[in-house]
Amino acid sequence: MPSPNSSTYRLEPGPTPSLQPGHFNHIALPTADAERGARFYCEVLGFRLVPRPAFSFDGRWLYRAEAGVMVHLIHDENHQPSTEPINTRWHHFAMQSADIDADLALLAKHGVETVERLLPDYERSPTGYRQVFFRDPDGNVIEIGEWPAVADMVIAD
Repeated sequence: MPSPNSSTYRLEPGPTPSLQPGHFNHIALPTADAERGARFYCEVLGFRLVPRPAFSFDGRWLYRAEAGVMVHLIHDENHQPSTEPINTRWHHFAMQSADIDADLALLAKHGVETVERLLPDYERSPTGYRQVFFRDPDGNVIEIGEWPAVADMVIAD
């Protein structure tokens, strides 16, 4: 069987029916300070605050139409943001960048530290596809990147 990293690798559906989930709805992230987190997502990443049910705990719901997904910040008074260096292979969520140089400049303007990587196996002259990783104020890792279109990254059926 080819490696999962091989361009010929395919995992076929199992013998029983699978779930048929639709688009992503939201990503839930812990926050020690929901207001501070919401400010970051709105001011730095262009999300907007949207109505949230009257849960018994604090939090914020944010939406960015271009990303097609909501971020749910959920207050956790015991949450301790990581102070470790960013591990780009650790859990994170990623969004496409239309202009990664402009995004890097904006992140720097906001004092956000970044880690840059070059995406292997998808060579593009002259620089290749870049990935930029950074943290929100609660230590959650976010990636922005310039990648090939998803359809070009997926093996056609």
